[in-house]
Amino acid sequence: MSSAEIYKGWLLEVRPMFCVQVWSAGGDCMIPVHNAKTEEEALQLVKDWIDLQMSPESSPKPKKSNDDFPTDFDDDIPF
Repeated sequence: MSSAEIYKGWLLEVRPMFCVQVWSAGGDCMIPVHNAKTEEEALQLVKDWIDLQMSPESSPKPKKSNDDFPTDFDDDIPF
């Protein structure tokens, strides 16, 4: 990493980063990996991320239904 510098009120710091391209049924994408020191470590971090995406705990939570929202607005209408 470089030492940080300030430019027009912005703090700038150069950091090395790996970009891992992945393909799935949804298409392809690039995943930036900031915390890896080697290619192997970057690949492992992406594999760990994929494992988290595939786990049941990370599946979307059910949305609140409209039944939780009151629908009797007629009583509140002033006209």
